[in-house]
Amino acid sequence: MKCVFLALLVQIVASQSCYENSDRLIGSRCYKFINQKLSYQDARNWCHSRSSYLATVPDLYTDTSWLVRTATARTLFNDNEGKFWIGLSRSNNKWTWDDGTPYVWNNWEIQNSQNYATESIKNGKWNGYTPDTRLNFICSYFPNGGPTPEASTISGASSTNDPGTTSYVTPTGTFFLK
Repeated sequence: MKCVFLALLVQIVASQSCYENSDRLIGSRCYKFINQKLSYQDARNWCHSRSSYLATVPDLYTDTSWLVRTATARTLFNDNEGKFWIGLSRSNNKWTWDDGTPYVWNNWEIQNSQNYATESIKNGKWNGYTPDTRLNFICSYFPNGGPTPEASTISGASSTNDPGTTSYVTPTGTFFLK
């Protein structure tokens, strides 16, 4: 029985692989660490051009991996104190992730009037920055699945009676938002 369990575990782990060996599988997403300082929009465009999004940190489970993420960033960015872009931005007082994942959890150190989020290499906390600040950045995507799924609008779905509800499929489940 132990051999069967071990073989199944190895198969599951092996099936979760990132596109490139240098990308890191953290939780259910692959993260690509880019040691190039760009503005928020340029970093976002860079990720999109490679079938990924600026990094999404959708829940506490994913964020508890910040030690891995920040340690990797510290090494690859050769920086012990800096910040890097993540895919969280605010428009009309509403925070959204670049890939459409619902904003249901946060890790703000200081939430100021700036509309674009960074993560600190030092402590993993988020801060707002101006979009033209040039920072390193991290892209994320789901392994073996191409780009992260985008939100899709559904009308009259069986799990909701409200037409025009938006459905978001994430590794932690499906969310229906209006």
